[in-house]
Amino acid sequence: MDAMTSFLASCRIRIDPEQIYFLKFILEGYDNLTIMSTVDRTEGVVELKYPPELEQDVRQVLQSMAQRLKLEYLDN
Repeated sequence: MDAMTSFLASCRIRIDPEQIYFLKFILEGYDNLTIMSTVDRTEGVVELKYPPELEQDVRQVLQSMAQRLKLEYLDN
């Protein structure tokens, strides 16, 4: 792990697999909010990494799309 990612908070979520590209597109619109990685494409599991001070912003963005994404937090 490099020095930059060791200072990032993270969360794993499960979403509708068909919505992975939509979520990535939306998050890219928020410059430097998160780094998104797909963990399991078939299950719709993704991991988001972000600066700890932006956690509330990340959660608000996710909450605004929760119903469409069929979002489920896998940790925290």
